[in-house]
Amino acid sequence: MKEGKKKIFPVHYAPGKKLFHVVVTLSDAPGSYSSILDLVRTKVNLIGTSTYTRSDGTAVFSGFSEALSEDLTGEELEKLIMSSKAAIAARVYEGKDGLLVDTFHTGFVVGDEEYILMRRDGLVHVFERVSKMLGSGGDALLFEEGVAMGLRNAEMMTKTVGAERVRSQTGVLNRFLAAQGWGILEAKEGPGKGGFIVRVDDCFECSSGGSSRKGCNFMRGYLVGGAKATFGIDYDSKETKCVLKGGDACEFQLRPS
Repeated sequence: MKEGKKKIFPVHYAPGKKLFHVVVTLSDAPGSYSSILDLVRTKVNLIGTSTYTRSDGTAVFSGFSEALSEDLTGEELEKLIMSSKAAIAARVYEGKDGLLVDTFHTGFVVGDEEYILMRRDGLVHVFERVSKMLGSGGDALLFEEGVAMGLRNAEMMTKTVGAERVRSQTGVLNRFLAAQGWGILEAKEGPGKGGFIVRVDDCFECSSGGSSRKGCNFMRGYLVGGAKATFGIDYDSKETKCVLKGGDACEFQLRPS
């Protein structure tokens, strides 16, 4: 199975379609999810779904959908869902004029940390403006902000899974950044004692295409901060390849200071 980007549904637009956002609290027991799916699929075409458990032992099913019949109402769909023994509570939100927005959720939580969702190119354009307004000072600022975030995130991961596991499972944990859309990281030993090379495919900092910037200063700083928090030493860093300079990927060399 080919790896790819995860689709989530905070908003959906389908002109001429009757849209519903189905949210169900269900018992966290085997078969609960499938029983809800079997019910709603008789009335709607599911566009995208997600499920997650809560601390109270229940689970939540959330699904964006298109009605199979123009006569279907949200009340009828709620009543159908509540006929299942797996359903504890149900809410159905109807779209308007082909526009459906998730009005149930108020953010994202990964582990115990709250996250926000932001367009890639929106963040990159902020970087562009910082660099353009401040010149080399802007590049230095982006680097230092990357160091600070890399340090904090690595420290939080160390607190969660332990320092030894972070050091021994770096390759696996790099997939955490890929899953968030930062890029696909691959690290290997580099020249010099204790040094390594990090290749980043699909680096988010290059996602806007053409740029006045000369490199990925934020990502370079992030790697330095993460490495310092993980191994407890300072690193010097250098970007040796960059998509902004015509490379097929971005590549960074890190060496102990």
